[in-house]
Amino acid sequence: MKLKRLQKMSYLLHIALKIFSIGTIVMLISSVLMKLLNKNNVSINMVNENEYTFLNFQTEFIPGSDTEQYDQTEQWILLGIAIFSFTILAILLWMASMIFKDLATNFEPFSEIEIIRLRRISQLLLIYSLVPQILYSILHTIIIPGYYFSFGLNMSLLFAIIFYCLTEIFRYGAFLQKESDETL
Repeated sequence: MKLKRLQKMSYLLHIALKIFSIGTIVMLISSVLMKLLNKNNVSINMVNENEYTFLNFQTEFIPGSDTEQYDQTEQWILLGIAIFSFTILAILLWMASMIFKDLATNFEPFSEIEIIRLRRISQLLLIYSLVPQILYSILHTIIIPGYYFSFGLNMSLLFAIIFYCLTEIFRYGAFLQKESDETL
């Protein structure tokens, strides 16, 4: 029966997403510990914004020619942004695993709790796509002399929009399910 196969697949996805969520937390803790224990030997690299974005705006001004004195400060800012991003990603993966756990136990995809979780996932994806780059620009401008601003739209924003649309589709499905149950 296809329902049993869907429930098994949902259970496997539940386990995989939990493992990814825990792995994200482990990466977060290990990067913080490595930065704290090896202050001079560990660096965090920024992803090249031009590779993964379809719209990118960046401007920067640092007075003076010696910027090496601010390299460690910039690395600490990047670590803070990485902590924020990893935390959002871990929560997002955990919530997605809970959706598949519920689908594995009792296959009711149009329940209200699943709609709430999908809406939260879309909100977290929106936060994940926009807030870290804005937060980095603000912290860099406040802490390091001069100014820095970078803003780019990437695929995670598209995924946030897709999940919001899925939420509305599931909301409509729940309405139709409720209406169908009331007519019986």
